[in-house]
Amino acid sequence: MSVEDLLPSALAGRGSVGPRDAYYARQKYLFALVFVVVSIVPLLVLDFNASRFYKKSWMEKTSRELSTLASGRREIIDQFLTTQVAQLAGFMSLYDDPQTLRNISRLSALFAAMNGTGVIADLGVIDRKGNHLIYQGPFEKELAGKNYAATEWFAEVMKDGRYVSDVFTGYRKEPHLIVAVADLDKTWILRATIDSGLFHGLLQTAHVGPDGDAYIVNRRGEMQTPSRLGRTSVTLDELAFFSALADGGGRAERKNDRIHCAIHLNGGQWLLVLETNVESSLASYNEARRMDTALMVVASAIIILVAVWLTHSMVGGLARAEHERNILTSQVGGVEKMALIGRLAASVAHEINNPLQIISDQAGLMSELMEDETPATVVHFGDYAQAITKIRTQIGRAGTITHRLLGFSHAPDGKSIDTDVNQAVEETVALFEHEAKRHHIVIVRHYQDGLPMVRNDPAQFQQVILNVLHNAMDAIGQNGSIEITSRISGDRIVVDFADTGPGLPPQVMEHLYDPFFTTKPKGKGTGLGLYVSRDIMARLGGELHATNRSGGGALFSLRLPLPGTTTNRLSTREETLS
Repeated sequence: MSVEDLLPSALAGRGSVGPRDAYYARQKYLFALVFVVVSIVPLLVLDFNASRFYKKSWMEKTSRELSTLASGRREIIDQFLTTQVAQLAGFMSLYDDPQTLRNISRLSALFAAMNGTGVIADLGVIDRKGNHLIYQGPFEKELAGKNYAATEWFAEVMKDGRYVSDVFTGYRKEPHLIVAVADLDKTWILRATIDSGLFHGLLQTAHVGPDGDAYIVNRRGEMQTPSRLGRTSVTLDELAFFSALADGGGRAERKNDRIHCAIHLNGGQWLLVLETNVESSLASYNEARRMDTALMVVASAIIILVAVWLTHSMVGGLARAEHERNILTSQVGGVEKMALIGRLAASVAHEINNPLQIISDQAGLMSELMEDETPATVVHFGDYAQAITKIRTQIGRAGTITHRLLGFSHAPDGKSIDTDVNQAVEETVALFEHEAKRHHIVIVRHYQDGLPMVRNDPAQFQQVILNVLHNAMDAIGQNGSIEITSRISGDRIVVDFADTGPGLPPQVMEHLYDPFFTTKPKGKGTGLGLYVSRDIMARLGGELHATNRSGGGALFSLRLPLPGTTTNRLSTREETLS
């Protein structure tokens, strides 16, 4: 058996890439691509659309929450201012004449009563000419004796009777917010300053995110409360944008990287502006999106791996099936060719036997005629007799050859007959002698005499011998020997074929009897010889064993049961000779 090119698979001749191999390779890539596209593309489209939908929904939810927050804060702030104006008006109604409050003790008592919650920072009384009559609070020195007739807030109070001012610095040089109420006849004014910290706190608790902002601006764009982000004013374009949002009922709208919401306060005098950062608002969404992307990548990788595995398995199976079909087709063609050769050999043998028979008969006739002649009277009598003997010898040799051809050309009929093992082996070996001499391979025979006849199908038995000898000669190649030994071992007749080839490596021994396994170059072997031979030996009640010789080379043993012994079935055990 040739072992120059060991193959790990059970198929031979797969090393080169032919047109069909390239075709199946393309089919693998195509099927894998289709599988991946059909599986992953809809998943990606669905994920993309779902992402867009959830992002849009998230943005709409954030906008609604911002609008709701703005409406809630407006109600709180407007209610706060309305309460302060109503409280101031209520206490003012208790006094008909401002002179009553010019007593500092009474004004202090009124301030204490009004400032139970700490909302009022100071309290003052102003007459109709704008004179500051009396003051209770921390800025008495700065405000004593001041006249407010020229101020905006004084004019508004005298006009409408009630007024909530913008944040301004005034005489005290610090930003503050005042609430002022005039009596019905507008003869005097009771004015209170709102605590700035408390007023600012109404917005500080608004949840607009870590990067959000909440502030109040007036119609001129001046900040009425501090900005969380440190803004000091808004531009005219921003003011117009905020006014449009407020005119829309406090709607929210995205602009650049922020969502803005604005709503009117203090009877339209102010704008409450809430802002939230889009990225901060989408932080939870983005985190979910990253997890979703990671899952998509993992799922896509799994789909690709499964697609490659499935397509490789399916297309590889188809390729192997086609390869085996081609081998079987080739085998069928080979069998048909061998059958044709067998019929041709039988025909040639018959055609040769006919003239050989005539020559043999004529040689016999000549021999009988020579017996009637007197040697002394016939010139070259001895030469004639010797020539006739040589003719009859060569006729016998030719007859033996045609007899062997006829024996191998007959199809096995499955009938068991008494068979001489040594003769069956020798007849088969004789067919290889010429090829063995051509490759300088010596065939050494050690036949044990007196072997009993065994009942089997000699044609099938010789087929096994033929396969074993053929493999041995292929394994040796050139310059070697095959030693054939027949013997009795226990209840078996054993025929050993020992060659001087490279032997059987473990990876070859593992697949030795697998169908289509061969170590021969492509086109020289089918991988069916030993598979068929082992099956034949099993049907004959014998065994085929393969081992390695201790000195190198392989040893194949054919074991047949002796007559009268129980037939053993096939044994698949391989042994290593020591």
